[in-house]
Order: sequence, then C-alpha cells, then structure tokens
Amino acid sequence: MKTKKIVLVCLVLAASITWYFIFFNQDYQPTTDFDETESHLVVWSRYHKNTYINFIKNLAEDDHVSLYVPKSTSKDSLFYELKSVGVNMDNVQLVPIFNETIWIRDFGPVFLMNKSGKTKTLSFKYSNYEENTFPYEYQDITKERLRASRMISIGGARELNGKGLAILVEKHEQAANPNLSKVEITKELKKKLGVKKIIWLKSGLPQDEIPKDIPLIDTIYTKGAGHHIDNFCRFISPNTVLLAQVNSNEISSSPILKMANERLEENYNILKNALDQDGKPLNIIRVPIAPLLIEKEPIFEDRTFVISNSYLNFIITKNKVIVPSYSQYLKSEDAIAKDLDIENRFKSIFPGKKIVMLDCVELNRNGGGFHCIAINKPKKKKRKRAA
Repeated sequence: MKTKKIVLVCLVLAASITWYFIFFNQDYQPTTDFDETESHLVVWSRYHKNTYINFIKNLAEDDHVSLYVPKSTSKDSLFYELKSVGVNMDNVQLVPIFNETIWIRDFGPVFLMNKSGKTKTLSFKYSNYEENTFPYEYQDITKERLRASRMISIGGARELNGKGLAILVEKHEQAANPNLSKVEITKELKKKLGVKKIIWLKSGLPQDEIPKDIPLIDTIYTKGAGHHIDNFCRFISPNTVLLAQVNSNEISSSPILKMANERLEENYNILKNALDQDGKPLNIIRVPIAPLLIEKEPIFEDRTFVISNSYLNFIITKNKVIVPSYSQYLKSEDAIAKDLDIENRFKSIFPGKKIVMLDCVELNRNGGGFHCIAINKPKKKKRKRAA
C-alpha cells in the first residue's frame, strides 16, 4: 500500500510539472521586424495617397498585405485604384474598419511566439487622451483573443530582439507613464512580453520631440512623436543594432545636429557598455542621420518646424528593405549623395535584399515614417509532431 501511495504521488508530481511547462513556462517572446512575415498590417490613409500607393506596391510585390480601410474610403474604389497603378492585388486583402488612425505600429497588436510555434496576441494601452478602438476591431475580425495591458506602451518606442532583450528610452517612458517607475515598467514588460532585460537609453532625437509652445531652438519648433526609438536605433538581428550617427563634418553646421550628436553619443556609450540577455555585448552599426528638414507653415508667420525624419524608420520584406529617401524632396547634391551612401550601406547590412528608397516626407511631417504605418504579423511555425 505504501509503495502504491509513493507511485501515485510521483505520478501526480510528474503531471503537475508537465502541466506547468506546457501552460506556463513556454517562454513566449515578441516576434521581430526581421522574422518571416505572414502579412503586413497597414491602415489606409487617403491623406497620404501617393506615399501609401508606392509603399503598398512594394510590400505586395514580396509579401501579403492586410490593408485596413476606414469607412470614409470606398473599399471597391480603392481596390481598382490600387490595381490600376500596378499593385499586386492578389497579395492585398482589403478589410473595412472604423478606425482612421494610421500609426498602427504604435497601437496595433503585439505578436508573441514560443519555440514550438504557438502564438499569443497582446494589446497595450495607447494613450491617456485617445481611445484606441483598433484592438477591438482586430479581435472581432480575426477572432484572435487579445490579452490586454493597462500600461501605455508604444510600438515605435520599444525595440525587442525576440530573445528577451528590450531597449527603451527613458524620456519617452517618463512622459507616457508618469505615474510608473522604471521598476514598475520593467515588471509589466517581463510579465506581458517575457522581457528578461531592459537597456535604458536616455533620450531620442531632438527632431522627434512632441510639439510644444516653446521652441526647440530660436524660432524652430518640433512636431515629432516624442523620443521614439525607431527613428534612431533598430534591431536587425538578436545581437545587432543600427544606431544613427551625426557625421563629424555636420556637428557644427546646426545647433539641432549638435544636440542630436550629444544625445546619440550618450546612447552609444550606454549600448557599448551593455550586455544582452545572455551576457554578451551587442554588435553596433552606425548609420548616418537623415538630412535636416526645416519648413514653414502658412498658419504660423513667426515659426519654422523641424521635421522628424530618419533613415532608420525602414521596413523589411521577404526580398527588400524599404528605406526613406530625402533626395527626391530636397533635390540637392548633398541629399543625393547621402541617399546613395545610405543605399550602399544598407546593401552591405542586408546582403541579398534589394534596397528600395522611397519618399517619406508626407509621413514625416506628421511625426511618423514607414515603420510607423505597418506591423509584420509573423508566419506561424509548423509544430513538430511527437515521434
């Protein structure tokens, strides 16, 4: 009898351990921009039509696109318009929604996957001032259950390597979650995203500061998103990050570039001395900062605005990397040379992929870029059958 009890206890214990590992300890990690893609999620914008058409055309040449169409746009008319300019509509699914906000990277779903290929979908709070209806619409359309977090976490403000490492920007997180400490933010990201370690950078580009009633410098004001990391620092593999850099001959050419240089070098020193989730140093590749864009707006006679632009706000597809271009807008020899330099650098960084440079100024004027208007939903892994 005693032997039977011991055997029974062992069986119960073994079953409990197995149940724990199956349901709790599955090490779900967020998928990344460099993972294989099932579909790119994009919200259509009738206000940035030319930029969107060129962008979607390039996406659909390689990958599937889930294009969410606000009710204010006719789905049928958009279908024929895209088809008439050569978009591969076999790769584009038009999905009607009510949401009209285009920055899906910031408010859209976060996809997580474990080693066996099981997936989960997560939604963070987007803003204290604006209700984000997209997660509810997405859940209703896809029938995927979205797990929610009450903490504000913006997709364009966090970089994740898919192995447990996150890079965040202190100034952004302090503004987004003023009532939370770094310890509390870390705890929530560990709980919801499986983050094992966070590297905290200090601040983003001065060009990307949110609009304020005081100038950034002199009579120059900002109209950015607020220290978003995807404008200056991006993972391209679990151990490699691209980090923007001001060329030495540009530092003294503008007070804004001088300020950008100080912030970027401070962040570089943090990354250089940091270790990843496995205790290994990061491989850091420096990429030149985009040329300054400063414009006037008719309604402000005494103000000019610096535009939040970046070469690092790119999107990766199966065969391409779509990178913002500024020579088409600036039409200067310096801008042409800089675009060409960036194209050559990206060819070296992404061997085997075609580098497509597209004008992005329409989006930049509103504080975003290509990375801000798309999310790549990961391709599901085939689960291995037990032998």
